[in-house]
Amino acid sequence: MLRGLNSVFTFVDADNKFDAFNQIIQKCTVFDLLEDKESFRKKVERRERTESTGVGHGVAIAHGKIDHLEKCHIALGFSKNGIIFDQRYPDPVHFIFVIASSRTRQAEYLHAVSAILSWVHDDDFRHEFMKYEFDKGKAREFLKILASQDFRCYQR
Repeated sequence: MLRGLNSVFTFVDADNKFDAFNQIIQKCTVFDLLEDKESFRKKVERRERTESTGVGHGVAIAHGKIDHLEKCHIALGFSKNGIIFDQRYPDPVHFIFVIASSRTRQAEYLHAVSAILSWVHDDDFRHEFMKYEFDKGKAREFLKILASQDFRCYQR
């Protein structure tokens, strides 16, 4: 199942969240479509420095806004060991989503975030990922949706 997903999924071996963002942006080819990946990476980091994008359950949803982007670009980095995103919350983050969107795509962005949150709050989904069971069940279903980059028709 993982074959062909390198455009939207990668394993992360970073020790900190900023290196993780960089790995995801560099390895996931969905971001190759951006005009300036380095500028996007800086926007993601700037947003993270403002406030942590960790949302609980071992999940972070980092994002940066890019003008004139025709659609959201979403990728997932998975860290087996986890990364501490915020000292106030000691639980390590394993699921690191990075989203490129534009101010004109706010509805699409919010729909994607809503769908992602409904998936990652599902215990079965997280357990399948943590056991590297990508070819079955909920993990497989989610990776198909992620690969399509279309969360609009998803209803959970």
